[in-house]
Amino acid sequence: MKYRIASDFKALRFMKWPFQSMPDAIVMSSRILYPVMKSVSPLKGIKKEYSSIAGVKCTILTPEKADGVLLDIHGGGFAFPMGPYRLKIACLYASKGFRVILPDYPLLPSHPHPEALEAIIRLASGINDIAAISGDSAGGFLALRTALEMHPAPPMMLIYPVVSPKETDSWKKYPDTPMWSGTNNRWMWRKYLRNQELKAIDYSPAGKAFIETAEFDPLHDEGVKLYEELRRNGADAVLSETKGTVHGYDFLWKKPLAMEYIGRRLSWLGNL
Repeated sequence: MKYRIASDFKALRFMKWPFQSMPDAIVMSSRILYPVMKSVSPLKGIKKEYSSIAGVKCTILTPEKADGVLLDIHGGGFAFPMGPYRLKIACLYASKGFRVILPDYPLLPSHPHPEALEAIIRLASGINDIAAISGDSAGGFLALRTALEMHPAPPMMLIYPVVSPKETDSWKKYPDTPMWSGTNNRWMWRKYLRNQELKAIDYSPAGKAFIETAEFDPLHDEGVKLYEELRRNGADAVLSETKGTVHGYDFLWKKPLAMEYIGRRLSWLGNL
Protein backbone atom coordinates (compact mmCIF):
# COMPACT_ATOMS: atom_id res chain seq x y z
CA MET A 1 0.00 0.00 0.00
CA LYS A 2 1.27 3.48 -0.87
CA TYR A 3 1.14 6.38 1.56
CA ARG A 4 1.60 10.09 0.88
CA ILE A 5 4.64 10.46 3.09
CA ALA A 6 6.22 13.93 3.13
CA SER A 7 9.34 14.25 1.01
CA ASP A 8 11.48 14.86 4.10
CA PHE A 9 10.67 11.33 5.28
CA LYS A 10 10.74 9.39 1.99
CA ALA A 11 13.94 7.63 3.06
CA LEU A 12 11.95 5.84 5.76
CA ARG A 13 9.64 4.07 3.30
CA PHE A 14 11.98 1.09 3.04
CA MET A 15 12.26 0.61 6.80
CA LYS A 16 9.77 -2.22 7.27
CA TRP A 17 9.69 -5.57 9.03
CA PRO A 18 7.83 -7.79 6.54
CA PHE A 19 6.97 -10.74 8.78
CA GLN A 20 4.22 -11.43 11.32
CA SER A 21 6.62 -11.54 14.28
CA MET A 22 10.18 -10.68 15.28
CA PRO A 23 12.40 -13.59 16.39
CA ASP A 24 13.97 -13.19 19.81
CA ALA A 25 17.39 -13.33 18.16
CA ILE A 26 16.59 -10.18 16.19
CA VAL A 27 15.34 -8.44 19.31
CA MET A 28 18.42 -9.44 21.30
CA SER A 29 20.77 -8.27 18.55
CA SER A 30 19.52 -4.73 19.22
CA ARG A 31 21.41 -4.80 22.53
CA ILE A 32 24.45 -3.69 20.55
CA LEU A 33 22.95 -0.24 21.00
CA TYR A 34 23.98 -0.17 24.67
CA PRO A 35 27.74 0.17 23.98
CA VAL A 36 27.05 2.27 20.88
CA MET A 37 25.15 4.81 22.95
CA LYS A 38 28.16 5.33 25.18
CA SER A 39 29.96 6.90 22.22
CA VAL A 40 27.11 9.19 21.11
CA SER A 41 27.90 12.79 21.95
CA PRO A 42 25.21 15.15 23.26
CA LEU A 43 24.40 18.39 21.50
CA LYS A 44 26.49 21.47 22.28
CA GLY A 45 25.84 22.90 25.73
CA ILE A 46 24.45 19.64 27.14
CA LYS A 47 26.38 17.44 29.57
CA LYS A 48 25.87 13.66 29.42
CA GLU A 49 26.46 11.41 32.42
CA TYR A 50 25.22 8.13 33.86
CA SER A 51 23.67 7.15 37.15
CA SER A 52 21.51 4.49 38.77
CA ILE A 53 18.34 5.77 40.41
CA ALA A 54 16.09 3.43 42.41
CA GLY A 55 17.89 0.52 40.79
CA VAL A 56 17.32 1.75 37.21
CA LYS A 57 20.28 2.68 35.01
CA CYS A 58 19.82 6.14 33.54
CA THR A 59 21.43 8.53 31.10
CA ILE A 60 21.23 12.09 32.40
CA LEU A 61 21.40 15.18 30.16
CA THR A 62 22.01 18.50 31.88
CA PRO A 63 22.00 21.96 30.24
CA GLU A 64 23.96 24.89 31.60
CA LYS A 65 20.86 26.03 33.50
CA ALA A 66 18.28 23.48 34.61
CA ASP A 67 15.09 23.93 36.59
CA GLY A 68 13.44 20.61 37.27
CA VAL A 69 13.56 17.14 35.74
CA LEU A 70 11.99 15.83 32.57
CA LEU A 71 11.66 12.05 32.90
CA ASP A 72 11.83 10.97 29.26
CA ILE A 73 11.04 7.35 28.36
CA HIS A 74 12.11 5.97 24.99
CA GLY A 75 9.97 3.76 22.80
CA GLY A 76 10.85 0.63 20.87
CA GLY A 77 7.95 -1.78 21.21
CA PHE A 78 8.93 -2.60 24.82
CA ALA A 79 11.78 -4.54 23.17
CA PHE A 80 14.46 -2.25 21.75
CA PRO A 81 16.92 0.10 23.53
CA MET A 82 17.20 3.81 22.92
CA GLY A 83 18.91 4.79 19.67
CA PRO A 84 21.27 7.70 18.91
CA TYR A 85 18.59 9.90 17.30
CA ARG A 86 16.50 9.63 20.45
CA LEU A 87 19.36 10.98 22.56
CA LYS A 88 19.70 13.96 20.24
CA ILE A 89 15.99 14.77 20.56
CA ALA A 90 16.26 14.49 24.35
CA CYS A 91 19.09 17.05 24.16
CA LEU A 92 16.67 19.43 22.45
CA TYR A 93 14.29 18.91 25.37
CA ALA A 94 17.13 19.61 27.79
CA SER A 95 17.81 22.88 25.97
CA LYS A 96 14.48 24.14 27.31
CA GLY A 97 15.96 24.16 30.81
CA PHE A 98 15.33 20.60 32.04
CA ARG A 99 17.63 17.98 33.43
CA VAL A 100 16.50 15.06 31.28
CA ILE A 101 16.60 11.56 32.76
CA LEU A 102 16.47 8.72 30.23
CA PRO A 103 15.96 5.30 31.85
CA ASP A 104 17.13 1.93 30.52
CA TYR A 105 14.09 -0.07 31.59
CA PRO A 106 13.62 -3.88 31.42
CA LEU A 107 12.93 -5.04 27.86
CA LEU A 108 11.39 -7.94 25.99
CA PRO A 109 11.76 -10.81 25.43
CA SER A 110 12.85 -11.52 29.02
CA HIS A 111 10.77 -8.88 30.79
CA PRO A 112 7.03 -8.82 29.99
CA HIS A 113 4.44 -6.60 31.65
CA PRO A 114 4.48 -5.27 34.33
CA GLU A 115 8.26 -5.23 34.85
CA ALA A 116 9.03 -2.12 32.77
CA LEU A 117 6.13 -0.18 34.26
CA GLU A 118 7.08 -1.14 37.80
CA ALA A 119 10.67 -0.02 37.16
CA ILE A 120 9.56 3.37 35.81
CA ILE A 121 7.12 3.96 38.68
CA ARG A 122 9.89 3.07 41.15
CA LEU A 123 12.27 5.42 39.34
CA ALA A 124 9.77 8.29 39.38
CA SER A 125 9.26 7.83 43.12
CA GLY A 126 13.02 8.26 43.59
CA ILE A 127 13.13 11.66 41.83
CA ASN A 128 12.06 14.66 43.89
CA ASP A 129 11.82 17.41 41.29
CA ILE A 130 9.94 15.98 38.30
CA ALA A 131 8.57 18.87 36.25
CA ALA A 132 7.14 16.68 33.48
CA ILE A 133 7.12 13.13 32.09
CA SER A 134 7.49 12.38 28.40
CA GLY A 135 7.59 9.27 26.29
CA ASP A 136 7.29 8.19 22.68
CA SER A 137 5.50 5.09 21.40
CA ALA A 138 5.82 2.32 24.03
CA GLY A 139 7.54 4.90 26.23
CA GLY A 140 4.32 6.90 26.00
CA PHE A 141 2.44 3.98 27.54
CA LEU A 142 4.91 3.88 30.43
CA ALA A 143 4.90 7.67 30.82
CA LEU A 144 1.11 7.90 30.84
CA ARG A 145 0.57 5.19 33.42
CA THR A 146 3.41 6.41 35.62
CA ALA A 147 2.20 10.01 35.60
CA LEU A 148 -1.34 8.98 36.52
CA GLU A 149 -0.02 7.05 39.52
CA MET A 150 1.40 10.32 40.90
CA HIS A 151 -0.69 12.84 42.83
CA PRO A 152 -0.79 15.41 41.47
CA ALA A 153 0.07 14.03 38.06
CA PRO A 154 2.92 15.96 36.41
CA PRO A 155 2.50 17.38 32.90
CA MET A 156 2.74 14.67 30.24
CA MET A 157 4.22 14.91 26.75
CA LEU A 158 3.25 11.76 24.83
CA ILE A 159 4.55 11.30 21.30
CA TYR A 160 2.60 8.90 19.04
CA PRO A 161 1.88 6.91 22.22
CA VAL A 162 0.95 3.28 22.72
CA VAL A 163 -2.20 3.33 24.87
CA SER A 164 -4.20 0.11 24.65
CA PRO A 165 -4.13 -3.40 23.15
CA LYS A 166 -7.64 -2.83 21.82
CA GLU A 167 -7.49 -2.64 18.02
CA THR A 168 -8.50 0.65 16.41
CA ASP A 169 -9.36 1.54 12.84
CA SER A 170 -5.83 2.83 12.25
CA TRP A 171 -4.37 -0.57 13.23
CA LYS A 172 -6.37 -2.07 10.37
CA LYS A 173 -5.85 0.86 8.00
CA TYR A 174 -2.05 0.76 8.28
CA PRO A 175 -0.99 -2.92 8.26
CA ASP A 176 2.30 -2.30 6.41
CA THR A 177 3.43 1.25 7.17
CA PRO A 178 7.17 2.02 7.40
CA MET A 179 8.88 2.06 10.80
CA TRP A 180 5.90 0.54 12.65
CA SER A 181 2.77 -1.20 11.41
CA GLY A 182 -0.44 -2.73 12.63
CA THR A 183 1.24 -6.12 12.21
CA ASN A 184 4.14 -4.99 14.43
CA ASN A 185 1.65 -3.72 17.00
CA ARG A 186 -0.07 -7.09 17.32
CA TRP A 187 3.30 -8.79 17.80
CA MET A 188 4.26 -6.25 20.49
CA TRP A 189 1.13 -6.71 22.58
CA ARG A 190 1.25 -10.51 22.26
CA LYS A 191 4.83 -10.57 23.55
CA TYR A 192 4.35 -7.85 26.16
CA LEU A 193 1.11 -8.92 27.83
CA ARG A 194 1.28 -12.71 27.43
CA ASN A 195 -2.45 -13.03 28.11
CA GLN A 196 -2.37 -10.65 31.09
CA GLU A 197 -5.06 -8.03 31.60
CA LEU A 198 -4.16 -4.35 31.90
CA LYS A 199 -5.39 -2.30 34.83
CA ALA A 200 -8.05 0.24 33.77
CA ILE A 201 -6.76 3.80 33.54
CA ASP A 202 -8.07 6.50 35.89
CA TYR A 203 -7.60 9.77 33.99
CA SER A 204 -8.89 12.01 36.78
CA PRO A 205 -5.43 12.96 38.17
CA ALA A 206 -4.30 14.33 34.78
CA GLY A 207 -3.43 18.01 34.49
CA LYS A 208 -1.49 19.33 31.50
CA ALA A 209 -0.81 17.09 28.52
CA PHE A 210 0.64 17.31 25.01
CA ILE A 211 -0.31 14.50 22.64
CA GLU A 212 1.33 14.11 19.24
CA THR A 213 0.16 11.76 16.50
CA ALA A 214 1.74 10.68 13.21
CA GLU A 215 -0.53 10.53 10.15
CA PHE A 216 0.30 7.12 8.68
CA ASP A 217 0.62 5.28 11.96
CA PRO A 218 -1.36 2.35 13.43
CA LEU A 219 -1.24 4.24 16.74
CA HIS A 220 -2.84 7.38 15.31
CA ASP A 221 -6.38 6.71 16.52
CA GLU A 222 -5.44 5.77 20.05
CA GLY A 223 -3.50 9.02 20.38
CA VAL A 224 -6.58 10.99 19.32
CA LYS A 225 -8.82 8.96 21.64
CA LEU A 226 -6.39 9.55 24.51
CA TYR A 227 -6.54 13.31 23.89
CA GLU A 228 -10.34 13.19 23.88
CA GLU A 229 -10.44 11.13 27.08
CA LEU A 230 -8.08 13.53 28.84
CA ARG A 231 -10.21 16.48 27.80
CA ARG A 232 -13.38 14.75 29.03
CA ASN A 233 -11.71 14.33 32.39
CA GLY A 234 -10.83 18.00 32.67
CA ALA A 235 -7.18 17.90 31.61
CA ASP A 236 -5.57 20.86 29.87
CA ALA A 237 -4.64 18.75 26.85
CA VAL A 238 -3.17 19.81 23.49
CA LEU A 239 -3.28 17.66 20.34
CA SER A 240 -0.56 18.02 17.71
CA GLU A 241 -1.54 16.09 14.58
CA THR A 242 1.48 15.91 12.28
CA LYS A 243 0.97 15.43 8.53
CA GLY A 244 2.89 13.36 6.00
CA THR A 245 4.49 11.46 8.86
CA VAL A 246 4.96 7.85 9.91
CA HIS A 247 5.57 6.43 13.35
CA GLY A 248 9.11 7.37 14.39
CA TYR A 249 9.43 10.00 11.65
CA ASP A 250 11.74 11.96 13.97
CA PHE A 251 14.42 9.34 13.32
CA LEU A 252 15.24 11.98 10.68
CA TRP A 253 15.10 14.70 13.31
CA LYS A 254 17.24 17.20 11.41
CA LYS A 255 14.82 17.42 8.48
CA PRO A 256 12.99 20.78 8.32
CA LEU A 257 9.51 19.27 8.71
CA ALA A 258 10.65 17.13 11.64
CA MET A 259 12.14 20.18 13.32
CA GLU A 260 8.86 22.05 12.77
CA TYR A 261 6.92 19.34 14.57
CA ILE A 262 9.55 18.92 17.29
CA GLY A 263 9.36 22.70 17.69
CA ARG A 264 5.74 22.30 18.81
CA ARG A 265 6.93 20.02 21.61
CA LEU A 266 9.66 22.46 22.60
CA SER A 267 7.19 25.35 22.68
CA TRP A 268 4.88 23.39 24.98
CA LEU A 269 7.77 22.43 27.25
CA GLY A 270 8.95 26.02 27.33
CA ASN A 271 5.57 27.18 28.60
CA LEU A 272 5.39 24.82 31.58
